[in-house]
Amino acid sequence: MNTLSAVPFWDWTVLLIGIAGFVLSYIESKDRLPKWAREWLSKIGRENVEQAIENAARLKGLSEAERRQEATAYLIRLSEKKLGFSMPESIANLLVEFVYQQWKRRV
Repeated sequence: MNTLSAVPFWDWTVLLIGIAGFVLSYIESKDRLPKWAREWLSKIGRENVEQAIENAARLKGLSEAERRQEATAYLIRLSEKKLGFSMPESIANLLVEFVYQQWKRRV
């Protein structure tokens, strides 16, 4: 019968290196947007998304969800002006959430 103590040291080492590589790749990709979302972010500009978040944060009397909606609506209007077509609301919301998490850590 095979036991764990019968497994060679080299096999344990390779297994641990593989697990460490998997964990590191997961941590690195955790805070990344998908490629299509990064393309939208580069078109609209990170500074514009931050501006939308800051403008919404200054509005008094709104809940967090209402501020998020205001920032999303601002991005949609901005994309109509800047790009000539409307950004889908789901993408605008994703960009607001992504940039907001980084903005919140800074502020």
